[in-house]
Amino acid sequence: MENQNKGLDKNQIIGFVLIATIMGVFGWWQSKYAPEEAVVPAVEESQVMPTESELIVLDGATENATAVVDSSAFVAEEFVIENNDLKLTFSTLGAKMVSAQLKDYQTYDSLPLYVVNENQTMDLILPGAESLGQKGFTVDSRTSSGVVLSDGETKVRITLPESGFDFSWVVSGTAAAAGKPQLFWERTAKRTEKGISNERVYSTYSYKVTEDGDIENMSGRGGDDSEALGAVDWLAQKQHFFSFIAHPEAGFSEVQAATVNGGDEDESIVKKFSSTATLNTTVDGSYTLPFTFYIGPNHYQTLKDYDQGYEKVINFGWGIFGWIGRGVVVPIFNWLEGYGLGYGLIILIMVLIIKGAMSPLTFASYRSMAKMRVLKPQLDEMNKKFGEKDAVAKQQAQMALYKEAGVNPLGGCIPVIVQMPILIAMFRFFPASIELRGESFLWATDLSTYDALISWDQHIPLISTFYGNHISIFTLLMTASTILYTRMNQQMTAGTGSSEQMKQMQIIMYVMPLMFMFVLNSYPAGLTYYYFLSNIVTFGMQWGIRKSVNDEAILAKIEAKKAQPKGEKKKSKFQARLEEMQRQQNLNRSQRRK
Repeated sequence: MENQNKGLDKNQIIGFVLIATIMGVFGWWQSKYAPEEAVVPAVEESQVMPTESELIVLDGATENATAVVDSSAFVAEEFVIENNDLKLTFSTLGAKMVSAQLKDYQTYDSLPLYVVNENQTMDLILPGAESLGQKGFTVDSRTSSGVVLSDGETKVRITLPESGFDFSWVVSGTAAAAGKPQLFWERTAKRTEKGISNERVYSTYSYKVTEDGDIENMSGRGGDDSEALGAVDWLAQKQHFFSFIAHPEAGFSEVQAATVNGGDEDESIVKKFSSTATLNTTVDGSYTLPFTFYIGPNHYQTLKDYDQGYEKVINFGWGIFGWIGRGVVVPIFNWLEGYGLGYGLIILIMVLIIKGAMSPLTFASYRSMAKMRVLKPQLDEMNKKFGEKDAVAKQQAQMALYKEAGVNPLGGCIPVIVQMPILIAMFRFFPASIELRGESFLWATDLSTYDALISWDQHIPLISTFYGNHISIFTLLMTASTILYTRMNQQMTAGTGSSEQMKQMQIIMYVMPLMFMFVLNSYPAGLTYYYFLSNIVTFGMQWGIRKSVNDEAILAKIEAKKAQPKGEKKKSKFQARLEEMQRQQNLNRSQRRK
């Protein structure tokens, strides 16, 4: 199982709970959401990794390694290798990466986007405490596709293809002692997105477990975390829309990883990543250690083309939600994107496709509600006859009426149940879709983050904490359309419950949209725009269905069915189960009385 649910923040959890609650209540009103934590293998005492505090400052660890050159005497030089997508700068001291720029991307404030920009320490420690980061190299050879560095004993070959976001990094030489090399890797992830809170939630370590091939995430949840990951094939420092993946050919035999949240005092820092990873190979004498690194966007198809499971760093949710996201939503989105359509139009067409597919169930649900509505006078007579004194007899009479009329009182819930996984899949798809990043529609300048009608810098107690320092237009439209939709359905189902029930449901159904307004105010405009359109299309569909359905004709069919000889009537499975449940309840009551 993919551990895709570990990255949920409190707003996402609240959102899922609210979605499940409102849909359950709504379905009832119309008719009447982690895998277990992976077991961390025990680490031998002799192989205990540094603590989180030690990992955060890796320079201190490498200083104790054997220095090959006098860094004070060695004059380091920097050189650049680049292709159509990446611009990498390295230093001759330690063959260290100084910067990594994604040429076709910018930050939210229109600055060049650097995944690495003097905010990283990566050092390979060879057996015998020999630090690659302390070696002074010279450029041995250089071509248009890469460079070879050498200090006479050790060579580092860096090769970059003409296009793409991956490059090879191969270290070869002779080890001073036998053992397993270690990779010390720390990076301070700088802010690239407008919504810093969401960026922190989605920023964590992802990795491929060697034993079963599953792709898992460290929990994070927007905060600090430290875990022993065991044996992994590759390790990814994942930000919201961009990842840095380290993939040694031999894999890692064990990894100790930690993340530290940037903190409210500095909103330029998303997270601090740090890890100590032991390579799954033993060096004894001459060695060659090939690595592949990926520095690029979390774009599903781009990552999938590497055929290494990289695409699963994109969190579309776990279980059926992730399957719908990757297997249904992504293909439809990519298909529409291939026509060169604007993203506002793409989202509209996606709504129409999904609603069209659900239309038979929607029609069946409305017919079920219409049957309940035309039976209201008879239900009212039962309420008057039995009152509240004989609830059992009243329930039996109602079940008998439903049976005679051929009505499933839960028929209105079926579309809700079917649509719920799709609704949650969309809830995960839009925040994870880099395709929407920087794409504008109407007043929204970036569909991957919130659209702000009004924003302010001052912290307002309660409002800033639970709502934010801005007002999202699409969220307001979603809220207003949900209230309108709720009002319409209350009119359609008016009188199917008692007056007290109606009052309670009215309160709940009008409070829910307001709660969603708070939860989704900081979510992507693409998501709230989708929910808004979904409400409008559903409203239109139900209005059209209502105009085409004749209540008098439905009542006539019900009466005709009731008039059939009892031998001609066939019980539905649902009716049979209800009768059996009622019979069992009566039997239990009789036994208790004895």
